[in-house]
Amino acid sequence: MAPTNQRFLATIYKIWMMRHVDVPEQIARALVKEFACGDKGATGKPTAKLDKGTPTRGRKEAPPKYIPVFAIVNGRSARVTLVPAGGGRYRIQLNTALRKAARADVGDVVGVELRLDRESRELPVPADLRAALKEHPKARKAFDSFTPGHRRHFIKWFDAAKAPETRIRRMGQAIDFLLERAVPRGQASSRRSRR
Repeated sequence: MAPTNQRFLATIYKIWMMRHVDVPEQIARALVKEFACGDKGATGKPTAKLDKGTPTRGRKEAPPKYIPVFAIVNGRSARVTLVPAGGGRYRIQLNTALRKAARADVGDVVGVELRLDRESRELPVPADLRAALKEHPKARKAFDSFTPGHRRHFIKWFDAAKAPETRIRRMGQAIDFLLERAVPRGQASSRRSRR
């Protein structure tokens, strides 16, 4: 089944420094339902992953919190995420590049088209980082526990280092950070106090 495109007009508003548009309730509901149903696998069960801690048997399932979508705003496209806005409502954030390309800002009414984005957003782990994680299983476990967004941010930070010396220094910082995350909180603070 092909994803359904959902079109609407919205006013851009500002919360702190971020620009957002509210997604109409019926459109958000349709996208949430489409995401939750997912592509049926060989078992006939939905393959879309819901947030950890969703209710189980006998209880009503909570809607997923974050819905990956492909957005076209005033003819300019980007991969964005529907995020909860409270009270069961959703919004999308318009980053600076998308707003400038769409030539729109706070108070402007824009045409928005959304469709579910099922493509993976995972960044490949650079070979040198992957090798270091293989040597440090506890660091690997901490890395694997990150949310997809946090993992993506971590990989971008690491991969921004191009010079060999900088990359080696970042590798040490990365592994130290991950190993510290792998240690239970009480033990980590007692270690720091002994230094």
